Amino acid sequence: MFSHIFTKTWMFDTAQFVGISRTDKLFFVLSVALLVISILMALWMRSKKNSLKKNLLKRWRALFATIGVLGLIWSFLRYEYIVGMSSHFVVIMIYLIGLIWALAIFRYYRGKYKKQLADYEKEQQLRKYF
Repeated sequence: MFSHIFTKTWMFDTAQFVGISRTDKLFFVLSVALLVISILMALWMRSKKNSLKKNLLKRWRALFATIGVLGLIWSFLRYEYIVGMSSHFVVIMIYLIGLIWALAIFRYYRGKYKKQLADYEKEQQLRKYF
C-alpha cells in the first residue's frame, strides 16, 4: 500500500488520466476539516472574554484556516490537472509548513503565554479586592 508513496512518479506527477486517488481525497477531506475547525473556533472565540486566550485561539484559527484554504486550492489544481502546482510534493510542503507553524504556536504557548496568563490572573485577583 505504501510502496508507491514517495516515489518520483507519485511525488511530482499530476493525476492525468488516472482520476482522483485515495490520497487526493484524504488531503481534500483534511483540508475541509481544518477549515470547518477554524470556523467553529471563530464562533467559539466570540464567547471568550480573556484577551490572552483569544490571542492564542486566533493563532490556531489562522493556522487551520490558512492550511485548509491552501489544501482546497491544491485539490482544485489537482482536479484540473495543473502541471507543477498539483503534485503531491506541493501538498506535502503545505502540511509540513503547517506543522512547523503549529510547533511555533506550541512553543509560544509553553513559554510566553503561560507567563502572561499567570500575570493576568494575578492582576485579576488584585482587581477583585481593590
